[in-house]
Amino acid sequence: MLHAPITRREALRRTVVFSAAALAGRPGLLRAGQPTSKFKAPGVDLLAFGDFGTKGDKQQTAVANSMAKFAKSLGSPLAAVLALGDNFYGALTPDRFDKHFEKLYSPEYLNCPFYMVTGNHDYGEGKYDLQHGKLKMELDYAKNNPTSRWKMPAKWYSVELPNPAQPLVKIIILDGDFQEGFLTPQEKIEQRHWLQTELKKPTAAPWLFFASHFPLFSDCDKRGDNQALIREWGDLLKQHNVALYFAGHDHTMQHLRVEGYPTSFIVSGAGGASLYDLKPTNRGFIENQHWGFAHIHVAPEELHLQFITAEGDCLHHFQRSKDGSEKVLAAAKVA
Repeated sequence: MLHAPITRREALRRTVVFSAAALAGRPGLLRAGQPTSKFKAPGVDLLAFGDFGTKGDKQQTAVANSMAKFAKSLGSPLAAVLALGDNFYGALTPDRFDKHFEKLYSPEYLNCPFYMVTGNHDYGEGKYDLQHGKLKMELDYAKNNPTSRWKMPAKWYSVELPNPAQPLVKIIILDGDFQEGFLTPQEKIEQRHWLQTELKKPTAAPWLFFASHFPLFSDCDKRGDNQALIREWGDLLKQHNVALYFAGHDHTMQHLRVEGYPTSFIVSGAGGASLYDLKPTNRGFIENQHWGFAHIHVAPEELHLQFITAEGDCLHHFQRSKDGSEKVLAAAKVA
């Protein structure tokens, strides 16, 4: 049977792309299969996902269920979930916190803090959701419900996990909403000064992560790299040897290494919203055919990160050592 030739765009949509450097000399990599839930070195486990805030749509529910199933398989409680922004699309009413967060994300198996990041749809201003005060509702929910898993003390803040006394990782959560009508000029200055002060504070944590809704680097066809945030935070990533930078915004899963940076750039924006097209630059793993989330296992000398689909498959798994070296442990390639 003859088939019509596919377009370049369709070819990109059907292909999981890998960095040649990452895969060089790694024959026999695993195809998509079961994610790893047991690790030699004890540590803390986190999940990270963004762009999930539909009204409990099929894809959001499937990702939520997959997260719960995987968390159950770990055998020990999660330390936290990084919710990477666009927490609610459309109008936010008080009942949505219960329906589309508290009940949707398993209270039994995802019984840990969800550290919320501010996304553009969380502001609800301008051309987005036309709801002023939406972000204040999210901040107020955290303030007024201290026993909730929903943690959002401010637009930018930091956490040390599993606890400040014996931390394995410090995570600095930032607001990257630099476009006009979101962060004010004064807020941008305040966040910049806060970040500089925060980075000077002593910490016993061997790992440092940043998290924001917006990627610095992305192979998304719709947007690409964010020059404003590269200017704002790029040098700090280098100066402070930030291991991982987490983002959503681009509805894909990506693991990129960019020349000159010690950081692995992670996009985990496939939490439930419609997926975006890709434009590969040969900087690493990119995938846009599956909804899903990232799992991170952090131990003192190494960390593991794997992308897991709503169906429960592992698409990509890499290990990073304290010296910044990485190796791909499992990868799926779909032609």
